Amino acid sequence: MKKHLIIFLLLPLISFSQFTEKKIYNIKKIDKNPNIDGILNDKIWGNLDIAKDFSQLEPNNGEKEKHHQRTEVKMCYDDRNIYLGVMMYDNAPDSILTELSRRDQENKNYDEFGIWINPFNDGQIEYNFSVTAAGVQKDAKFFPSGSDNTWDAVWKSAVKINNNGWVAEFAIPFSSLRFSNDGKPWAINMGRTIRRYRSVYTWNPIDAEYLSSISLQAGLIDGIKNVNPPLRLSFMPYASVYTNIYNGETTFPYNYGMDLKYGINESFTLDMTLIPDFGQVASDAEILNLSPFEIKYEEKRQFFNEGTELFNKGENMFYSRRIQDDLINATKVSGRTKNGLGFATLNAITNQTENKPLTNYNVMIFDQTFGNNSSISMMNTNMIQNGSNKDANVTGLFARINNKANTHTYVGELKMSQEFITETLPILIYPPEHSINITKGFSGMLSIGKISGKYRYDLWSSFEDDKYNPNDLGFLYSNNEINSGLSISYNQLKENKQFISSRFSSAISYETLFTEQKFVNLNLDMEGRVTFRNHLTVFMSAEINPYQGNDFYESRTENFNNPVKLSKSVKVRTHISTDYRKSFAIDLSLGGKLNPLYDGYSYHWRISPRYRINDKSSIRYVLSLENKYNDIGFVTNDTLPILIYPPETRFVFGKRDVFMITNVLEGSYILNNKMDFSTKIRHYWSGVKYNQFSELETNGYLSNTNYFSGHDANFNAWTIDMALNWWFAPGSQMSIVWKNSMQDYNDILTIDWFDNINNTFNTIPQNSLSFKIVYYLDYLYLRKKQ
Repeated sequence: MKKHLIIFLLLPLISFSQFTEKKIYNIKKIDKNPNIDGILNDKIWGNLDIAKDFSQLEPNNGEKEKHHQRTEVKMCYDDRNIYLGVMMYDNAPDSILTELSRRDQENKNYDEFGIWINPFNDGQIEYNFSVTAAGVQKDAKFFPSGSDNTWDAVWKSAVKINNNGWVAEFAIPFSSLRFSNDGKPWAINMGRTIRRYRSVYTWNPIDAEYLSSISLQAGLIDGIKNVNPPLRLSFMPYASVYTNIYNGETTFPYNYGMDLKYGINESFTLDMTLIPDFGQVASDAEILNLSPFEIKYEEKRQFFNEGTELFNKGENMFYSRRIQDDLINATKVSGRTKNGLGFATLNAITNQTENKPLTNYNVMIFDQTFGNNSSISMMNTNMIQNGSNKDANVTGLFARINNKANTHTYVGELKMSQEFITETLPILIYPPEHSINITKGFSGMLSIGKISGKYRYDLWSSFEDDKYNPNDLGFLYSNNEINSGLSISYNQLKENKQFISSRFSSAISYETLFTEQKFVNLNLDMEGRVTFRNHLTVFMSAEINPYQGNDFYESRTENFNNPVKLSKSVKVRTHISTDYRKSFAIDLSLGGKLNPLYDGYSYHWRISPRYRINDKSSIRYVLSLENKYNDIGFVTNDTLPILIYPPETRFVFGKRDVFMITNVLEGSYILNNKMDFSTKIRHYWSGVKYNQFSELETNGYLSNTNYFSGHDANFNAWTIDMALNWWFAPGSQMSIVWKNSMQDYNDILTIDWFDNINNTFNTIPQNSLSFKIVYYLDYLYLRKKQ
């Protein structure tokens, strides 16, 4: 034990390379491009090197591919595209899985081939282009903090199944990549999925225990030089028409606008949207919010998801949903120089509304990369409102340093927020004079972690003072906190006799207020997840709070002087997921929680069966239920009679039962690899019944009160999103969308679910039927036509 502890502590100081030697593919430049038709009969394919000898990533990590299921790839390029010709042998071609899916859709039953390209070989951004055996394209960008599969490049692909297996051909335009034309090798890797075995193979071997360093385990492609890429300029004009029906009134609004992309050079791109239309964006999953914090909803507008990956380094500094739909225009510039300096900026102007003035939002980041996937970044967000008394600015510095082997990482962050409040001096002064009050707040974080191998850990400490507020353009649930903790985990990522993979972890975190360091909570977490050899996955977790905590936010004050006691608690959860390769699969989860201080308890369960009808259609149903009993929550601030001086405020809390049921039905029918139909129906119900009211004492406990008033609540939300999409040409899309929504809120609790459905359908529905067409115009194509 002592020996293992010494090794564990010394590992961050050790620099070594545990990865195998990188494969190198020597690519050739060609004069005549191949025909992308899924048939490798062009003469050029016979004169190229072959990338072969793929290795298994999962489930049997490191195992070589079988000869009868070998993969052979040939590559070449010209001034416009990189071309791939791929032969994937299979001794059972009739068993190749070809389920149709929407573009970029995961968890479907299809074989797949893809390539990951990192032109700067710096581990920062990898461009992924994949195609399924059914011919459906998938593309995404991968970076250290995650991935972006909303990115849709314009490229060509074709597939064919033959007697020997299946073929894929790619033509990837240089215009879809950001690169430096200096002739240095690019980092690439290629992967093939054989779905019926749930096996994944890669060209350059990847050690599964070091997936955090996956970009460092790519191979190299050498020979891309003297590329004279054409002008990168494209336009995407759109037009949309709507039929909106609400409360007996029908309107027929229409919109038109355009997106523009311009390649400033081979490394930087400008994106602009003029008078955008977000009316077809999927509905939010709205819920009844009883907490003191706002709900954070997912960003579904493609313009704000695509090309904004560098902004993720700022974490809570940028939340694009702050930029509302009434946009006049928005512009992005992003890219990276050959020396590793990344730059991105986003500027958006929203129109004046009844609730908000004309507003300019700006986000900017500089990100310098250096050895071992390390980086140092500076980011700024800014909001300026025309004629308003408030502007805001947030600046952050970030550093992530990795050791040579990319097994350990050291992270540091420091942020400062500034709010500028303009106040008008007394009216007797003429002309009126103004003063600007500046409120500054700070936030920071330090962590050290082992991010690869079987045994991993993360040690961290973070803080936000009581003035830090990024929420004019960012999102932070709460400030004024110090949170420190340690997590350790064991990760089995190579298949053994019992499991394909498993992970067991535990964590401890300790939280106080930043001001006065008052105790908030101590939390212990334990988790375990195993995937058996039959691809059944089981997850279990337990969360323990061994001491009574203090909630300084529930009383809805800004001075943090009125905390309410949090109960000791125990929370458990388990989740089971079956094999998605089968026509019928199911996800099931259940759990519960005990809060003894208030005799409170809760339980929840969720069941989600899915059925694949055939290779074109599938359905999924979700039923989830959660009930909380004797839940404690804020009701109101009740000011005592004016005869008491100074006036006192009592904080009224309630002991309540909270009920929730959610039903979701999703279905899709994929006509072909260019056209799909999808629908999603959701009904959400939540009800609240108050059983007892109490008054918050200064010690944080609750006492009896004579307060009584009706605060029960009953909320229903119904949405339908139905869409038909047709990619009728590269980059061009036609869509017909029907959206239906209804909401019902009142203070009379209705327990019966069928009564809630009836009450919802008796409300006034809002319907929107829309038609939208987007057409991709490439400048070079237009010039040729002339």
